[in-house]
Amino acid sequence: MKPQDLNAGIEQKASVMCGQLAPRLRGDQTWQRRAACAVAAEAMKDPELFFPGTHEDEQRIRLAKEICSSCAVRETCLEAALECGDAVGIRGGLTEVERRAVRHRFELRCDPVRVAAALAGRDVYLTRPERQELVRWAVESGTPAPRMARVLKVSEAHVKKLLRRERRTDVDVCLGTPSAVQATCETASA
Repeated sequence: MKPQDLNAGIEQKASVMCGQLAPRLRGDQTWQRRAACAVAAEAMKDPELFFPGTHEDEQRIRLAKEICSSCAVRETCLEAALECGDAVGIRGGLTEVERRAVRHRFELRCDPVRVAAALAGRDVYLTRPERQELVRWAVESGTPAPRMARVLKVSEAHVKKLLRRERRTDVDVCLGTPSAVQATCETASA
């Protein structure tokens, strides 16, 4: 398969996937209008409902989580909170402590839909594994360094370094170099 064909395939895949469940663009807060907390009578009466002061405030926490449980954009709310490191209040149905516990798992996420969307030019938040996967896809598809620099919001020189490193890793894995095979196995077992 030619690099141009692979690149076109990735863009087509991204547009199809993004048409169904498009990853939220960075900084997009339009989803908040559809949030259950935006129209909940309890939240209107008590604007601080989703920002309980202490753990002893169990009744308010329970009520806020109940509102979140019926929310159509709960996942998006949680994702937005994790992306920006929001450590205050109840977001996506989780308290600050609960979000801290899932943050590590979130940062290990590698969603091909998000990677394809980024490669297609959408400004989406990518975790470190997703950024690494994006570089791998770029090497496979022959994506030009200037385009990758725009997508990753880094210099072309840095992209060239990332692409060289990925190509070297590919060669090491193909040749069965022990360090590369070990690194691949460690990544897979993480």
